[in-house]
Amino acid sequence: MFIFELLFNYKYFILFILLLLAVVYIVKNLYFKSVLICISSKSPNPKLYECIEALYKIQMKDNNFYTICVVDSNSTDLREYNRLKKDFPKVNIQFIKNKNYEYGAWKFAQTTYPDYDLYFCIQDTLILNKHIDLSVVNDKTAYIFHDYSGYNSHLSIKEKGIDNMKGSGLLYKSIVDTNFSLAQHSSFIVNTNVMKDIFKVLQIPPVDKDGSCFYERNFGIYFILKTIKTINLYDYMTKYSGKRS
Repeated sequence: MFIFELLFNYKYFILFILLLLAVVYIVKNLYFKSVLICISSKSPNPKLYECIEALYKIQMKDNNFYTICVVDSNSTDLREYNRLKKDFPKVNIQFIKNKNYEYGAWKFAQTTYPDYDLYFCIQDTLILNKHIDLSVVNDKTAYIFHDYSGYNSHLSIKEKGIDNMKGSGLLYKSIVDTNFSLAQHSSFIVNTNVMKDIFKVLQIPPVDKDGSCFYERNFGIYFILKTIKTINLYDYMTKYSGKRS
């Protein structure tokens, strides 16, 4: 009888543990997100250190689960990376010799780390000064840096940018001549569905500085034509010059 009662109680104990684990899983996925912070960098100056330091002090204090990945763009000066390794050993530095600017870094992040809920994609000279509420990010809401100048602020790259979008399926003709908002600095915060879709739609990577500049605009066009509401990251971050060519 004692053995029977023990086994009976043990069975319900196991069921209780399984139920508890299920509740924890549901709560975690409803309220806490896995976030990949991807930083595009090249021969970084000390602003990269400040960028990561601010993320730890301001953003990564909430209950989300964060990973920081720095994607290097074929740097010749590695001194700042050595300092990062010492003070922030959990930061992943990927020396992939990226030659496709921010686009290349973000695509590497999406393909190498495909299972994150959110992707927080920024340049190495963007410094956080206010916590960003990531709970609002979904299929129809994202964060970008607003700049309402469209191609009108850089007409010399317009034709190249339009050529880049041909075959994308984006109906850009209705807005390409207007002062639409760029996704300035090609930086944004999106969820995994939007991240995957960006690279399904915009498949041709930039290969030079002009390409990097027109992608700020083509990313902006993507968000507009996909009817994704965008929140201005300039309310949360400050851009500093990297003093690079």
